[in-house]
Amino acid sequence: MVASKSDSMMTTMDIDDGRNGYKLLTADGSRFQYSVHELRKRPLRPVAVCLGLLCVLLLAGIIGQGVHYRKVERDQQNSYNAMTKEKDNIQENLKTTLKDKRELQGIQTRLQSNTDYLTRQRDQLRTNNDILTKERNNLKISESQLRTSNNALTKERDQLKNSQGQLQTNNDALTKAKDLLQTSYNSALKRTNELQTNYNSVTKDKDYLQNRYNNLTRSREQLQISYNSMIKEVEQLQISHNSSTSEKDKLQSSHNNLTKERENLQASYNLLKKGTDQLQASYNALIQERDQLQISYNNATAERDKLKMRCDNLTAERDQLQREVERLNATVIRDKTCLPGWKKFQNSCYFTSTVLKSWIQSRQDCQSKGADLAIINSPEEMSFINGLYGADKEVWIGLTDEGVEGDWKWVDGTPLTTAYWGKDQPNSFDGRNQDCVEFWHRATGKGSWNDENCKIEQQWICEM
Repeated sequence: MVASKSDSMMTTMDIDDGRNGYKLLTADGSRFQYSVHELRKRPLRPVAVCLGLLCVLLLAGIIGQGVHYRKVERDQQNSYNAMTKEKDNIQENLKTTLKDKRELQGIQTRLQSNTDYLTRQRDQLRTNNDILTKERNNLKISESQLRTSNNALTKERDQLKNSQGQLQTNNDALTKAKDLLQTSYNSALKRTNELQTNYNSVTKDKDYLQNRYNNLTRSREQLQISYNSMIKEVEQLQISHNSSTSEKDKLQSSHNNLTKERENLQASYNLLKKGTDQLQASYNALIQERDQLQISYNNATAERDKLKMRCDNLTAERDQLQREVERLNATVIRDKTCLPGWKKFQNSCYFTSTVLKSWIQSRQDCQSKGADLAIINSPEEMSFINGLYGADKEVWIGLTDEGVEGDWKWVDGTPLTTAYWGKDQPNSFDGRNQDCVEFWHRATGKGSWNDENCKIEQQWICEM
């Protein structure tokens, strides 16, 4: 800019000098001659002026060159800084990549270790399951034995009831004998008291049996009623004692019979008591054994539930690890050869139907072919299935929420993690029960999903 200003000033000066010279030239000759004379007298002035102008031009050029060099140097420094920053970023990315590689290698090693651990756990669970199966069989055998013992106890109870009936018959015989005592009370009073004492003893024993076996309660009450009747009749016998002397021999004979019957009753009672004690001991032992078996059964049931919960958790974790291993090892999975009429994508084969069926019937058709309704896990698989159709289609796939509304699961039991629903889907349109999923083919894109009534008939796609 200095050089341009100097050139402009120089040009202006030249024009002014030219005008002045022209004026001097057109003036009178004396002035022209005077100017020529002045120039001859000072010949170094134009040279000095030219040199000054030349210095100014050189100075301006040097200054411009310096500015240009500084600008170039600054640009080069900025470029160097950018390249240095880019180099640092590349080195940082390289470090991150190497770190990710090491982490992936560590994850692969841990996955392999987890797989081995799960295999060992599965074998242990199988062993535990076999042990629990044996214990369950043993419990079933014990239960059968308990049932046999219960049947035996039932038979013994029936026998006790029969013995009770015999006691009742004997009591009736005593009542008849008591009627015979009405003719001779004085001679039989002492015997009657003895019988009363024995009867009280039998009553106490009967009460003891009743406390242990509630089934004898009614018989005891009947015996008590009979006893009260006997007391009243004894009082009547006391009144009619004077008229019963002639029947003493008969009463003696009846007394002998009663004594024999009492002895028989005592023997029967002793046998009954012995059998009752044995039955009670056996019953107590069975109760104790049953309680122990119940405790063992409850412990085994609780442990079985814990093992089942742990097995379910391990199964879910194993399935997740299996899917992760399959994803990591997708490049080394052996290629599969598809049957005629089936189309291959990655490691699966797909079959597209031409007829229309409901969702259940469609799945049954796929299962009859050794496959199942398609399970979609990636955008690439969506695009592949969308490309199998040449026009807008709606086909069944293997996704449903029939178990719990809103809990979408694939036909292999795995929960839905990545979805490709259409706009505003799923919506159970008009409140209808739409529990099955269909694939919407689209002319562009990768298609989408929609929930639909499972009974609607349409085409489907199988995956094997």
